[in-house]
Amino acid sequence: MEDAADMASDNSIPLGVGASAYGSENGEEELDFIPQRTLPILIGYSEPVGHVERAESPALSYSSWHSNQWSDSDPWQEPCETKVHLKRRDSSASSSVSFDVSDDDVNMEDNLEESSRKKTRSKDRGQKQQSAPLPVKPELQVDPKARHPAMTVEFAFKALSTCLQKLTVDELKRFRKLLWERYPEVFRDPVDGLDLVNLVDKMLELCDLEVSLNITLVLLKTMNLKRLVDFLEGLCMRIKVRYELKLTLKRKFEMVHEGFGQKGQPVPFESVYTDLYISDGINAAVNSEHEFRQKVEDLFETGKVNRKPLASKDILAPENRRTRHVRSVVVRGSPGCGKSFAVQRFILDWVDGKTHQDIFFLLPMNFKELNQMRDEEYTLLGIINSLYPEMKEVENLDFEGCPVMFIFDGLDDSQINFEFRRTVYWCDTDRPTTVKILITNLIRGNLLYSCSVLVISRPGVLDAIPQEHTHQLLEVRGFNSDQREAYFRRTIENQALAERVIEHLKGSKTLFIMCHLPLFCWVASKVLQREFQSLSPSAQLPKTLTNLYTCMVHFHTQMCPQKLQDSPSEETKDVTADQLLIRLTKLAYVMLEKDEFKMEKEHLDEIEMDTYPAVVCSGLCSEYYRDKFVMYTERVSCFAHPTIQEYMAALHVFYCFRKQGKNILESGKLKVLKVSLSDLLKSAVDKVLSCKNCNYDIFLQFLLGLSVETNQELLKDLLQISTSSSQHAREETTRYIRKKIKENHYPEKNEYLLRCIDELNPQCEH
Repeated sequence: MEDAADMASDNSIPLGVGASAYGSENGEEELDFIPQRTLPILIGYSEPVGHVERAESPALSYSSWHSNQWSDSDPWQEPCETKVHLKRRDSSASSSVSFDVSDDDVNMEDNLEESSRKKTRSKDRGQKQQSAPLPVKPELQVDPKARHPAMTVEFAFKALSTCLQKLTVDELKRFRKLLWERYPEVFRDPVDGLDLVNLVDKMLELCDLEVSLNITLVLLKTMNLKRLVDFLEGLCMRIKVRYELKLTLKRKFEMVHEGFGQKGQPVPFESVYTDLYISDGINAAVNSEHEFRQKVEDLFETGKVNRKPLASKDILAPENRRTRHVRSVVVRGSPGCGKSFAVQRFILDWVDGKTHQDIFFLLPMNFKELNQMRDEEYTLLGIINSLYPEMKEVENLDFEGCPVMFIFDGLDDSQINFEFRRTVYWCDTDRPTTVKILITNLIRGNLLYSCSVLVISRPGVLDAIPQEHTHQLLEVRGFNSDQREAYFRRTIENQALAERVIEHLKGSKTLFIMCHLPLFCWVASKVLQREFQSLSPSAQLPKTLTNLYTCMVHFHTQMCPQKLQDSPSEETKDVTADQLLIRLTKLAYVMLEKDEFKMEKEHLDEIEMDTYPAVVCSGLCSEYYRDKFVMYTERVSCFAHPTIQEYMAALHVFYCFRKQGKNILESGKLKVLKVSLSDLLKSAVDKVLSCKNCNYDIFLQFLLGLSVETNQELLKDLLQISTSSSQHAREETTRYIRKKIKENHYPEKNEYLLRCIDELNPQCEH
């Protein structure tokens, strides 16, 4: 049969369409060729001759389409199952010529050899042409090495599903048809019967994920669906920008400085962060727990208080934004309670994909940064691009499926004087205006209503944002009891040392109560670690209070000058940090004498401060609202904790003694020309012992502790006093207290008086 076919080919005898099917394109020697269409005369075939086979499933991704792989699947290189039996008439060369040996026979043999050589050469050329790869469509040409890390299968599935869901039934039907017709090399089986989810699955299964996106874009353009093309392209661009934004936030917030300011080496955030106690802020008061006072009436919470702890994921939770339409949340807390750490935890959880992944762009903005822009005009995107250059590719923030959240941290640091009731309404994101107008209208909801806003602030500036624009108020309360111990175990590498620190703090109820403030925990950790490391394992430290409180006040006052400078309040312009501290000490003493803990207008008048925001710069005061009557909400201003007020009152008494030589504890008695330190301390002991309640107990401990030189050294620059030796006065006061204990007139206070002796002599006990 092959001989007959060869002879037929050599003699170029046309048989129907077979002649053209076997013809050479360039008129050269004929090649073996499988017809592209079904022959009119088919005898004994198994498949139509013109059938084009589709790619096997799953098809190779573009990265694996190479010439050798294509030729492996090319039917030209494999034995073809199609069999064409053509019944042809005998040619003269095969039937009419005798086989006698003659010159003609020799010539015929030569012709046959030459024809065989031509046949071999033509087959070789045909194989070379058939092994060349077919041209690949542009949308199938992608380089996997150049793929952006943000392009994940999860994103591709969501993007394709969201996009195709916007097609009508007829449009989706046409999309399937075009997919099948245009890409036979990818899809072997029909896709008409696949629903949307299975269709997207099949595309991602058979194609590279970028190829799937490219194919979808090409088909949508073919269908003239420009809106969907823009939507899908916008999603792909934004997911890349989001990835870069997360990298920026990771670098910015993965390290942290503990304490105040940016001093010292930063440490990894995860190595020091301990979960914080965050709760609903309605009617939430300051922590007024006290060792000697059963209940501080002025600071007691009224009304219903929701103390249920909230995690980072509960702040602006998706269900609250969706069902309760919560878009603006204010998070407040006393100074040192851990607000900045709470914000950092929120940001890093988003960056790491743990929470709030429905938020597409998270944009933290610190008011210290915004202060520098307050005199210029910007568009909303202009401000964002100044702080986050990777966002420059984004031309529109109001994009479907890409919600935005702004975090404004440090409202109390803002130099922008917000006036919501006087600020113009602004809805245009493309027109430049002042930062004040932009932020005000973001919080109002006039500008980019679809976004969410989280504002972090100390309590002193709560009035800056009206209640009608605050959908939820949260309170950062610091640490609960378990979290306090967890903090020390987490931050102190030597666990044996950590347990000693915890044991020491729990031995003093006042100290352990104050550890609800993370700042105080940090101070205690640094101070106690240093002291314990200098002692033998069996040595113990006295349970003194004054040194730790003095360190904390010292750190607060270090930040006070910057707070005063940033404050937009008029009455703080000419006030220095030391003047403010001295005024606050006087305020604390006046309130303690009256047994009051809530700041009233007359209290502020006595220290020549017109409004509360002036004193908040110290970092030692707080503020909250509570329900006083059914229809009336009371604003309460106070010190951050009752013991801080008692410390400041003791500091006022000591300051008056050092600067003016007066003993204000005996103001009603005859004035003594010269008062010694031992006289001052003895009169304080007498005052406490004669008091029927325990209102001055902590106060006395602080006053005795302030006589120690190490505590005076921390405050000498601020109070402008010199450090002097007080050894003789402290020894004399110690003897006086021991005498009182021996007399046993106040047996219920003997243990307390021993603690007072510890304050005078803060050396270790062996």
